[in-house]
Amino acid sequence: MENQNSTAISSATRKKSALYPAVTIKESYEFIRLIDSFKEESVPYERILQPLGLTCVTTRSFLSRIGASKQFGFITTGRNKARLTEFARRILDPERSAGEVKQLLIEAFEMPPLYTKLIERYNGKSVPAKGQLSNILMNEYHIIKQVKDRAAACFIESAEHLGLLANGVLSVNTEHKMPETTLDEADLEILSPIDADKLRKSAGDRCEEGYNFEIPTLGKRTARFYIPAGITAKDLDYLKLCVENMLPAFLENLKSEL
Repeated sequence: MENQNSTAISSATRKKSALYPAVTIKESYEFIRLIDSFKEESVPYERILQPLGLTCVTTRSFLSRIGASKQFGFITTGRNKARLTEFARRILDPERSAGEVKQLLIEAFEMPPLYTKLIERYNGKSVPAKGQLSNILMNEYHIIKQVKDRAAACFIESAEHLGLLANGVLSVNTEHKMPETTLDEADLEILSPIDADKLRKSAGDRCEEGYNFEIPTLGKRTARFYIPAGITAKDLDYLKLCVENMLPAFLENLKSEL
């Protein structure tokens, strides 16, 4: 009986929560500003610790910043180093206006898998109070009891910080348009008409109302990217930017869920 109890306790201890940002988007933004201050392509964790007043890379507050920043699409990691994504560099561009930064942060807010589901559920509706939301996260989204309150608080505080909560109602415009000022001269060199033409020609068989671009996986399954008919070269340029900036973060998030 004692061994059975020990096994049950051990299993409970090992129970893992579903993925969630453990710090707010404001804290993640400050974190990538810190990383950017080193002006290096990738920054070792040990160097990031010191300005934070931390000494160990396994400290919960540090790992929470790393994990949330990855979910928001701000960084990639490897070999105990953090590297800013192109998406993060766009946000940190000193030439960008406050309004543009806010819009990009709203896009980042929609990236974490948990937040995607919550936005789909509550957009245009009242978000439950923090205590109620935390129980919903535990019972319906597999967030474990020990962290449910923190997960709920981070979602609500992030939404409030971005001005997405008015009288408790969540309002997120999920149809983003690229501002004209987002494309600078460097972008225009990369996104040439030749690139757009190549993308059109590399598309798979044409469907009734669009194109399927297919990539076979190692497991003999196929990943598909659908492009609607009637698309313009400018649309293709925009899609190319989105893929370059957001797909790596999306794939990292997806790997964490597998």
